[in-house]
Amino acid sequence: MKTESLSREFRYNGAKLTDPAPSFSLPQVRDFYANTYPEIVNAEIEGPEVLANKNVYTFRRAVGTKGAVEAPATAHEKIDQILTSGRLLPPAIQAYLREVEQIAAAHAFALLDDEVTFIDALHVRYQPIKP
Repeated sequence: MKTESLSREFRYNGAKLTDPAPSFSLPQVRDFYANTYPEIVNAEIEGPEVLANKNVYTFRRAVGTKGAVEAPATAHEKIDQILTSGRLLPPAIQAYLREVEQIAAAHAFALLDDEVTFIDALHVRYQPIKP
C-alpha cells in the first residue's frame, strides 16, 4: 500500500489560487489572498473536495447587501408584538407582559437579562400570525 500526500489548491470566484505555504491554516491562506481579493476576507471556506491528487478548497463570497441587516426587535417591541399578535394568550402571561411594560416605562430602567430571555421565549412561542 502506498500513501500519497495531497497538495492543496484554492479556488475563488473562478480563479485557481496556489497554496502560499503548506503550513498556513485555511484562515491564514484566506488572509494571505485578501491583499489581492479584499472581499475574500468575509468568504466562507468550503471543502476539501478531493480531485486527482489535490485537496481543493473553495472560498465562497458572502451574499447579501451591505448594511441591509435589520436591527433586532427590542424587548419592548416584542412585548407589543406579542400582545397585539391576535394569538390567544394565557391571562397570566398577558398580565405579566403588561406589568413589565408599565413598570419599565414608569421607572425608565432596563429589563433584567432573565426578563429579556423570558420575553424572547414568549415572542418565539406567540409570534404574530402572518396574513
